[in-house]
Amino acid sequence: MRRLINRCDPEGLLESGAPDDEYDPEVGELAALVHGDTTITTSAVAAVFDNWFGDSLWTAQRPGEVAKVAADLEKMRRSIAGTAEP
Repeated sequence: MRRLINRCDPEGLLESGAPDDEYDPEVGELAALVHGDTTITTSAVAAVFDNWFGDSLWTAQRPGEVAKVAADLEKMRRSIAGTAEP
């Protein structure tokens, strides 16, 4: 999950020199979603970043990327749960 989020660099922090673990608190919250029973939506992913960054620029300016991350995380969740794709 860290690689997935770091590839996006949601707030541009890695690009400006932050360490690879910069988004680990957010990744921890996303991991809880992946291990949960609830479908991971774009809104759920956006809520994590809006919580940590106030009004996240990522969620406001790149909603398509947020949706892609949500879909990837949902795929992980379903894989872990052993459920089929919708």
